Amino acid sequence: MIRFLKTKKWEEMRHLVGGIILLALIFLGYLIPTLVTLLMMLIVSWMAIISFTGFRTAMIVSGGSFLVRFLFLALQHGKIVGGESVGLIDDLEVSMQTCVLVSMIFGAVIWVRKILHSKRAGFDEVLGAINLYIWIAIIYACLYTLISRSHPGSFHLDVQLSGGSDALQMKHDFNELFYFSFVTQTTLGYGDIVPVGHLARSLAISQAIIGQFYVAVVLTYILNLWIRDLGQHVDPKGDQPVSKRNHGKDG
Repeated sequence: MIRFLKTKKWEEMRHLVGGIILLALIFLGYLIPTLVTLLMMLIVSWMAIISFTGFRTAMIVSGGSFLVRFLFLALQHGKIVGGESVGLIDDLEVSMQTCVLVSMIFGAVIWVRKILHSKRAGFDEVLGAINLYIWIAIIYACLYTLISRSHPGSFHLDVQLSGGSDALQMKHDFNELFYFSFVTQTTLGYGDIVPVGHLARSLAISQAIIGQFYVAVVLTYILNLWIRDLGQHVDPKGDQPVSKRNHGKDG
């Protein structure tokens, strides 16, 4: 099993399945309960962590972060930083958000390190780099949601632009801030959800910078490797590999 997780076939399958899940969450996430959405995100992060460091590390990172956060809430009698009392479902949701956040940060760090050390790239590496861009948005969505719970005034919801959504409900809605995260990362700035708290603004600025830096450096690096490899293996005339054609000329 471990040997299979190190194969090229598993890497291609992981990127494809992970991409499909993430796209499904983008388009259909509002129809899915938040806990289910977070569980699917956790599965995607596990696929990467297990590939890079093994199942035991995935259990320690994800399980440890979930238990620490859940026990902390239990000791606080269900009260988050802002002093708001929450129920068991909210405890589980907050703990799961923390678990997804820590798991994806851990997975993203080792993933970027692997990408930047790559000397070759195929289509699966390109697909993986695109998936990682979505990962960044998910990481920030978890951060925004946790901040909005602990500091309820961190975000302002423009009721007219958001189609009548209730600002109090938005505070607890992961999908709303998931949407805000993508709008911020792509620097669209629609203005229907606006960060007003200092920490929320600081994170929004950092996300915009990291998102643009990722596209300009990491994604471009992978695309350049992919294009270079295609040029080395494909004859412009389409009849034979470049390496064989050059070998024939030398002979």
